[in-house]
Amino acid sequence: MKKSILLIACGMIQDEMSLAMKNTDINYDTIWMSAELHNNPDVLNLELQKEIDNHQDYDMILLGYGNCGKALIGLQSDHARLALLRAEDCIQMLLHNKDKLKSIRGETYFITKGWMMGKKSLKEEYHYAINKYGPKRAEVIMEIMFKNYKTLMMIDSGAYNLENWTHCARHLSQVLKLDFIITQGDVGLLEMFLSLNWDHRVAVIEAGTKVTKDDFGVECMVASCANTFKM
Repeated sequence: MKKSILLIACGMIQDEMSLAMKNTDINYDTIWMSAELHNNPDVLNLELQKEIDNHQDYDMILLGYGNCGKALIGLQSDHARLALLRAEDCIQMLLHNKDKLKSIRGETYFITKGWMMGKKSLKEEYHYAINKYGPKRAEVIMEIMFKNYKTLMMIDSGAYNLENWTHCARHLSQVLKLDFIITQGDVGLLEMFLSLNWDHRVAVIEAGTKVTKDDFGVECMVASCANTFKM
């Protein structure tokens, strides 16, 4: 017997997605994918396809990802429909209400609790450099690596106690000689996605059809995407 809906989401936004579930009183069957898979979009694509193939007993599979280095391009499901957010990445998911997001991307390094906990996070890279080269040389190396950035921006999504993470973030900004800013994000876009009360920011991919780059375009209207998904 077919089940209804499965959520496959990035562990990077587990806190935020969990808050969105709580706020909407929704609790889908969920698979949390390792955030480290982002380091190789091709591997992420393969792992996502495996999960999709292994869960064809669902009517709908929600993909809690953005475009994420084109890692979702080519994914398809033989029997279940896929749904995804038309977002570039999880930064856009959490800062979807920021008008100037596009203009500050090139000079801003974004962090959240999820990004700071990763094995390849900025914090871990700094600690690795210290252990290998010593504190002084590590600071020089990190400063060179981030010379094109002006700001270290921490996103307050409301999903956890920010105070537990700001001390580390401020220290990193000082090491990198970047301005430290805390900006307000929210999980409203994730709530909309989970609730199935969709607008143009969600694309629905019919069974047997592959995800394409056009599915992430703002102007791309998918014929199968209704305002509300009906079983």
